[in-house]
Amino acid sequence: MSVTVSELLRLTQIHTLPYLVLIKKQGILQRIADACSRSVKELCMEPVNLSTILAYILLQSPSEAEVTIMTALQAISSEFMNVDCAELIKAEPVLIALELLKAAGDADDASKSKSYEALYFLASLSYGRHGTPRGTARKSNMTGLFFETHVLGIMSHLSDTINESKGTQIIAEKIRCLKAVQELLRVAKAHVNYALPQISACLRSALEVTELCNEAFISWTAMIGTSSADDIVALIEPTFAIVVQYWDSLTPRSQTEAYDMISELLRTHATAIHEVVHTIPSLSSIPIMTKFDGEISNVKHQMVIKHQLQSLIQRCQHENSTVVLRALVELEVFLKDHQGFLHQTSISERPDPVVSELARTLLDVSISYGCLDPTRTDASRGIKELLVLSNFQEAEETIDFVIFFLREVLVKAFLSATNPRAQSFLAYAMQELLKFCGLNGPLTSRHQDKYADSKYLRWVTLPESIRNTLTPFLNSKYVITVAPAQPEVEYPIYRPTMGHGQWLRAFVYDLLRRGHGDNISELFQVFSRIIRTQDTPISTFLLPFAVLNMIISGFERQQLDVAEELLTILSHPLPKGDVAAKNVLLHCSQNVFQVLDYLSRWTQEKKKDISIGRTSSSRLGRTPSSNDIEIAQAQIRSVESVVSTLPAEIISRRAVECKSYSRALFYWEQYIREQRTEDDREDGNQNMEPLYERLQQIYTQIDEPDGIEGISSHLHVLNIDQQIFEHRKAGRWTAAQSWYELLLSERPRDTEVQFNLLTCLKESGQYDVLLNQIDGFEPASSRSSITLPFACEASWVTGKWNRLEEYLGNISESMTGNFNIGVGRALLALARNEKEAFAQIVNDVRRTTARSLSATNTASLQACHNVLLKLHALTEIEAIGGIGRHRGTSDNLALAVSLEQRLDLLGAFNSDKQFLLGLRRAAMQLSRDFSNNDIASSWLTSARLARKAGFIHQSFNAVLHASQLGDNSATIEHSRLLWKEGHHRKAIQSLKGAIAANAFRSHAYMQSDQPATISNNGKQQEQNAPKARAHLLLAKWIDGAGQTQSESIVEEYRLAIKWHSRWEKAHYYLGKHYNKLLEHEKAKMTVKRAQTFLSGEMAKLVVENYIRSLAYGAKYIHQTLPRALTLWLELGVDAEVPLDSKYGTDEFRTHTAQQRRRMLAAVNAQVKKYSDRLPGFVFYTALSQIVARIVHPNPAVFPLLIEIVAKVVSAHPQQALWTLLAVVKSSSKDRALRGKQCLDRIYEQAKKLTEGKELKAMITHGQKLSDQLLHVCEGDIQGKPSTISLSKDLGFVHKTAPCRLVVPLESTLTVSLPPLVDGIEMRKHRAFSKDTVTISAFLDNVLVLNSLQKPRKITIRGSDGHVYALLCKPKDDLRKDQRLMEFNTMINRFLKKDAESSQRRLYIKTYSVTPLNEECGLIEWVDNLKTLREILLNTYRQKNVIINYNELKMMLNEACSSPSKTSMFTNRVLSKFPPVFHEWFVDMFPEPGAWFAARLRYTRSCAVMSIVGHVLGLGDRHGENILFEEGNGGTFHVDFNCLFDKGLTFEKPELVPFRLTHNMVDAFGAYGCEGPFRKSCELTLRILRQHEDTLMTILETFLYDPTTDFIGKKKKKGAELAPDTPEGVLDSVRNKVRGLLPTESVPLSVEGYVEELIKQATDPERLAAMYIGWCAFF
Repeated sequence: MSVTVSELLRLTQIHTLPYLVLIKKQGILQRIADACSRSVKELCMEPVNLSTILAYILLQSPSEAEVTIMTALQAISSEFMNVDCAELIKAEPVLIALELLKAAGDADDASKSKSYEALYFLASLSYGRHGTPRGTARKSNMTGLFFETHVLGIMSHLSDTINESKGTQIIAEKIRCLKAVQELLRVAKAHVNYALPQISACLRSALEVTELCNEAFISWTAMIGTSSADDIVALIEPTFAIVVQYWDSLTPRSQTEAYDMISELLRTHATAIHEVVHTIPSLSSIPIMTKFDGEISNVKHQMVIKHQLQSLIQRCQHENSTVVLRALVELEVFLKDHQGFLHQTSISERPDPVVSELARTLLDVSISYGCLDPTRTDASRGIKELLVLSNFQEAEETIDFVIFFLREVLVKAFLSATNPRAQSFLAYAMQELLKFCGLNGPLTSRHQDKYADSKYLRWVTLPESIRNTLTPFLNSKYVITVAPAQPEVEYPIYRPTMGHGQWLRAFVYDLLRRGHGDNISELFQVFSRIIRTQDTPISTFLLPFAVLNMIISGFERQQLDVAEELLTILSHPLPKGDVAAKNVLLHCSQNVFQVLDYLSRWTQEKKKDISIGRTSSSRLGRTPSSNDIEIAQAQIRSVESVVSTLPAEIISRRAVECKSYSRALFYWEQYIREQRTEDDREDGNQNMEPLYERLQQIYTQIDEPDGIEGISSHLHVLNIDQQIFEHRKAGRWTAAQSWYELLLSERPRDTEVQFNLLTCLKESGQYDVLLNQIDGFEPASSRSSITLPFACEASWVTGKWNRLEEYLGNISESMTGNFNIGVGRALLALARNEKEAFAQIVNDVRRTTARSLSATNTASLQACHNVLLKLHALTEIEAIGGIGRHRGTSDNLALAVSLEQRLDLLGAFNSDKQFLLGLRRAAMQLSRDFSNNDIASSWLTSARLARKAGFIHQSFNAVLHASQLGDNSATIEHSRLLWKEGHHRKAIQSLKGAIAANAFRSHAYMQSDQPATISNNGKQQEQNAPKARAHLLLAKWIDGAGQTQSESIVEEYRLAIKWHSRWEKAHYYLGKHYNKLLEHEKAKMTVKRAQTFLSGEMAKLVVENYIRSLAYGAKYIHQTLPRALTLWLELGVDAEVPLDSKYGTDEFRTHTAQQRRRMLAAVNAQVKKYSDRLPGFVFYTALSQIVARIVHPNPAVFPLLIEIVAKVVSAHPQQALWTLLAVVKSSSKDRALRGKQCLDRIYEQAKKLTEGKELKAMITHGQKLSDQLLHVCEGDIQGKPSTISLSKDLGFVHKTAPCRLVVPLESTLTVSLPPLVDGIEMRKHRAFSKDTVTISAFLDNVLVLNSLQKPRKITIRGSDGHVYALLCKPKDDLRKDQRLMEFNTMINRFLKKDAESSQRRLYIKTYSVTPLNEECGLIEWVDNLKTLREILLNTYRQKNVIINYNELKMMLNEACSSPSKTSMFTNRVLSKFPPVFHEWFVDMFPEPGAWFAARLRYTRSCAVMSIVGHVLGLGDRHGENILFEEGNGGTFHVDFNCLFDKGLTFEKPELVPFRLTHNMVDAFGAYGCEGPFRKSCELTLRILRQHEDTLMTILETFLYDPTTDFIGKKKKKGAELAPDTPEGVLDSVRNKVRGLLPTESVPLSVEGYVEELIKQATDPERLAAMYIGWCAFF
C-alpha cells in the first residue's frame, strides 16, 4: 500500500483515539496530532473524536466515568486541566449517545447493562444531575427525558448513514445503525414517540434494501412494541402492509417475530384495530396467518360493499407507498369480484359519489380499470386555490398562507421523502415556519383559557394527522449552515440546454433571494433553503407568489426581468428534432401559465377589494384610506403592465402547442373582443374574419362538438378546410372522406392527408376500404408509423390475420410502443396459442399506455378518456384470451355478462364502443373458446349502434356478418335498417317472413308466470326472447302505420308477451296501444264514444298492462305508474257518478254503470295484487300523486290508497314520512283524517315487523319534529332582524333532534331505480343508500331573508357531520313547486339517457321541495348563487354607468309605440348598457379551463331552461328570478308562479318566449346564439318531442290534482291568449312541443321552431314592449 504513516494515523484516528486516550499514550497521540497539524487537545475536541473517546471511556467504567474521563484527558494534555467533564459531555450529547447506542446494539444481552449505565450517566450529566439513582424507574425516566430532547438529532445522524446521505457506507455500519435504533426504542420507549414519523421513514427506506430488510423489520417490531396505544393507531395499517410485502425477505426468526407482533396487536389493541379494520391489508397471502386474516375478514365482511370500497380508496390515498401498493393489489381483486355493483352504481340515474371518488383515486395513482362515461361520472381533481392579496404584509393572511403551505405541501413532501437529508431540510423549514406562526410547545398543552387563544385555535383546526407530524418541530433545534453568497443571475435565466427542474429552481431561487418586505425576507429565506434540495412541486407551488412579490414590490428593472423571463419561455420556438428539449420547454410554459392564472385571480380579487371599500387595511379594522387605495391600484397597474407585455397571440399559440386549448381560446377571444371594441371606437371596418378563422382552428382541438358551427356562422364564405372541420366535428365522415380522396389524388405522398383519409374511413367503419387504400399507397407510406396503426386495427376488425402478420413482419423498434401495433402483436400470439407471449405483450402494452398518464391528463376523466379506453380494451382481450379465467360455459356466460356491463359504462361514446366490439370479436375468434353465436351477438350490437348513429352502411355490413355466422335473429336488425331507410312495407314483409319461418333461436330459457304459457301437457312454454322482440317490433310498426285493425295489432302484442312473459317492454307497449285507443275515444263527441270506453273496460286494459309491466322492470315506470293511477282513480270517481241522460236509455245507463263498477272491482283486484307484490319504492315514485288523491270519494278505492301509502312508508319511513306527515298536518279535516288512517294502518303493520318498535318511534319523533318545523315557519318575527335564535325567538325545542328522518334534500329523497332488471332483481333492489344522511341536530342561528313573508334559513347538522341549510317558507303552498321539480327531474332523466344530450351534459338544476302542509314548507338551500340583476348592477356600478329608470321607462314606452321607433331601443337604450355579463365569467373563473367549462355550462343550461320554460309557459324571467352558480356557471331558475302563459295576461303582456337579452347572448362567447346555445335548444326540443306522451301524462297528473291550482285566476286582459282550463293547458303545451306557432296550422321542424323562438326572444320590438321591471336592457 502506498500510504504513509502520517496518512495512516490520520485515516484511523476515529478508531484509535478512544483506546489511546484511555491508556494515556501521550506520545502516540502527539504524533497523530502532528500528522493532523493540530494540538492533542484540538485533535480530541473534534466532535466525532470527542464523542467516540467519551463513549469508549463511559463504557469501561460507568460508575466512575467522570473521574476516569478527566484523569485520562489531563494525562494526555495539560490543556484539559481547567475543563469540566460536564462541559465536554454537553458539547456533543447526540454523537456520544449515538456511539453508546451502537455499542449496545453490538453487545450481547449480558454486556448491554454497561451501555445502559453509560447512557444514564450521559443523561444525568447533561441535565446537571449527579449521584447514584435511587431506583430503576428514576433512571429510566432520566434517560427517557434525555432522548426526548435529542431524538431528532440522533435519528438524523442514523438516517444519514443508512441512506448514505454523506457518503458511501458499508452494510455492516448500516446494520449497526439499525441495531442502534432498536436500542433507542428499548431504552427511551414512549419518550421518543413524537419522532415516530422520522423513525418510520428511516426504517421504510432501509426495508427497501435487501441486505438491511431483516434488521429494519426487527427495528420496526421494536417500534411497535414501545409505541403507546394512541400512536399504535397510525402504525397499524403500514405495519400490516410491511408484513405482507416483505414476508418472503424475512428470516424464519423474523417471521416468527412478525407472527408474534400481529398476535399481540390483535390481543392488546383489539379496539384500535376494530376502528381501523377497514384499512388493514389482507394477510391471506401468508399461510401461517390464516387465523388472523379470518378474524379481520369477519369484521370486514360485516361492512356493505360500498363501505369496503371506500376503505380501499382510503388506503390508496395513504402517504405510505407500501400501504398503497397492498391496497391496489386488493382493490384489483375487489373490482373483479364486484363488477355488478360498480356497473349498477355507475349507470344508475344518480351515480353514487363513491364511483367518482374511486375514479379520482385511481387516476391519482395512475392505475387502469374499466373506462367510465365521463359525462355521468365526475372525477375532476379538486383545485385548492390560495390567494395572498396583501403580498405577505398582513400578518393573518401570511400565517394562513404558511399554514396552507405546511398542510398541503411540506408535510406531504416530508412524509413521502425517503431521502433523510432532504427530509432534514424539510424538517428545518417546518420548524422555522411554525416558529413564524407563533406555534410552539405550550400551545399543545391543555389550559383553562385555551379557546381564547387564537394561536391554539389555529393549531387545533389542522387535521390530526398533520398535527401529529408537526408536533416534534414545535420544540426541535434544527440548524442549517449559512448559504454561500450567490452571484447575480443574468436574465433571461432560461437556456435551451437547461432541464425543466433546473430552470424552475433557479428562477424561483433568484426570486426568493431578492424578495421585498419584512415578512417576506423571513419567509423567503426559509423557502430558498429547501427548494434546491427538493423535487419540483415545492418550487411549482411557490413560483406564482414569488413572481407577484417581485412585480408589485420590486424595482422597475426587476419587473422587467420577470416580464422578460416569462416572454422568453412563451416565445422561444419549440425544438423540432429534440423531443426531450421540447418537453422541457412545454413544462416551463405550463409554469408560466400557472403564474398568469394566479396574477389574473389576484388582480380580479384586488379590484373587488377596492370596489367594495375593503382594502388590506380594512381587514385590520381600520377605515380604508386613500393611500391604501392608491397603493392597491398601483400594484394592480404593475401586474397589468407585466401581463400586457405578453401578447395574446403568443400566449394563445403556445397554449395550442401545450394542448391547453381552452387557454388558447380564453386569450384569443379576449383579443377578438379588444379588436372589436377598438374598431367600434374608431368607426372602422376591420375585417374580423381572419380572427374568427384562427378561433375556428382552436375549436377543432377542443372536445366541444358545436363550437365550430357557431364560429362558421360568422364567416361569410367557408373555405374547403373550414367545411371539412365542420364535417369532422359533426361526425359527417363520408363527406370529409370525399374531399380527402380528391386531395390525395393531387398529393399522394402527403402524410397528413393520408392520416385524415384513414381517420374518416375508420370512423365510418369502412375497414375493408381502409385496407385497400393503404395497399394503394406507395410502399414507404404503407408501412409508415402513420398508416400501420390503422392497418393493424382494420386487419383485426375484418379478421384478416395474414394481412396483420404481414404488416407486423418488419416493424422497427420505435413502432412497438404504438398501442394498435402492440395489440396486433398480442392477437397474433393468441392466434398461435402462445398464451405466455400473449400475456407478456399485453402487460408491456399496458405499462407503456399507463406511462402516458400524467398530472395534467389525469385532472379529469375527460382528459384521460382515451388512455383509460386503451387500458379498458387490454383488460377485455386479456379476459377473452383466457388470462386469469377458467374455460367453460359458465365462465363464458359470466364473462359475457361482464362485457355487456362494461360496454354500458361507456354511455354515449359510440365510436369507442365500436372499437371495443371489433377488438372483442377478434379476440373471441382467436381464443377458440367462443361460439359463432357469441361473435354474431357482438356484430348485432355493432349494427344497432351504427344504425342509431346514422352509419347505415356500417350497420348493414355488421348485419351481414352476423347472418353469415348463422344468427337468424339478424333479420330483426336488418328489418330495422329497412324501416330506418324508409322501406316500411319491405321491413314489415321481411320481419313477417322471418317469424313465419321460425327463424329465431332462443339465447336463454326463462321461467314464465303467465297462465298462457302452460301447454296442454302441463309443462311450461319455452320462452324465446328474440322471437318476442320480433313480434313486438312488428306490432309497433303496424300499430304506427295505422293500416291494420286493432284486434290484429293486439294479437301481435300478445304474441310478444307469450314468448317473453317477464318482459316489461312487451306489457308496456300493449298498455300503450290500449291507451292510444282510449285517447282516441276520449277525443270523440260524447254520444259517439264506444261502449268499451264508457264502461271503463279500456281504462281497465291500460291499467292492467301498465301495472303488470312494473313487475318486470322500472324502465317505463314514469310512463306507466302515473297514467295507471290516474285512470284507476278517475274510474273510481266515474263509478260513483250517474251517467248523463244524453247517453241513451235508462236501461243502457244502468247497464253501463254496473259494468263500470265491475271494471273498477277488477282494477281494484289488480291494484291489490300488484301493490302486494311490488316493492315499496315503485309507489314511492308517485307518492305525491297518491297522497293528493287520498280523500278519494269511492269507498272501494281509498282503502287501497291507504294500503299503498302504508306500504311505502313502512318500506322507506325515513324518506316517505315527510310526505305523509304533511297530510296529517293538513288544514283540511278530511285530508288530515285520511292521513291519520294511514298512520293507524302503519301501526298495525308494524306489529308484524321485527323493526316495528323502531318504526313507531320514528313516526312519533317525526310528528314532533314536523310540529316544531311548522312552528318555525309560522312564527311571527317582529321588526326586520337579519338573524334570530331558533330556540329563543321561534320557540324551537332542540330535543327533537337527533331524528332518524333524512335531511330533506334532493339527494336523500330521490329514489334510485334499478337499471334494466327483471322482477326478481326489482324486489332485491335497494332504492336508498344504507348510510343516508339523517338529522343529527339543529343549529340555533337563523338567517331571516328580507322579503314580505320573511322566509327563514335554518341549518341542520347531518349524521355525516356536514351542515345542510333549508329555507322555511311561510304562507306559501309549495306543492306546486314540488310537482314542478318532479317534472324537471323527469326531463333530466330524458336528457341523461339521450346520447347527444348526455355528451353535452344538458340538465336543469333542481332542488328538494318538502311541503309541511298547504301553507308552508321547506326548500333545499342552494349555496353560492348570484342573481343576474346583482351581477349586472355591480358591474355597471364599477363602470360608473348610471341607471335612470324613469328616463328608461319613457324611452321604452316611446320605442314600443310604433314599429318605426324600435330603433330607439337599440340605439339609445342599449347603447347606455354595453354587454358586460361576460366579465363575470372571467372574474369568477380566471383559470382558462374553468372559464371555458363554466361558460359552456351556462350556455347549455340556459338553452335547456329556455326551451322547457317556453313549453311550460314560464314567464316573469326578470333578473331576480334567474341566478347563476358561482361554482360552475350553471343557470338556476326560481319563482314558478307565472306558469302556462300567465305572462300574456299582464298589463304589459310578455311577448318573448324566454329571456335572451344582449348581455346573455354576449356571454355565450364569440359565436353568440349560434353553436352550443342553438344546438342545445334543438336537442332539448327534440327530446321533449320524443317523450311527448310521458310529459303529457305527468302534466296531466299535476293539472287534475284536486288539491293544487296550477292554472290560477287569469286577469281579463289577454285571457283569450292564455289557457284557463286543464285541457287548454295540455293543448298549449302539446302544440309547443310539436312546433305549432299560435297562428299556424303546420308544425315546424325542430330547427325551424328553435329559429323562430330565438328570433322572437331577440326581437327588439318585443323586448322594448316588456315592462320596465323585466329590464330588457340588461
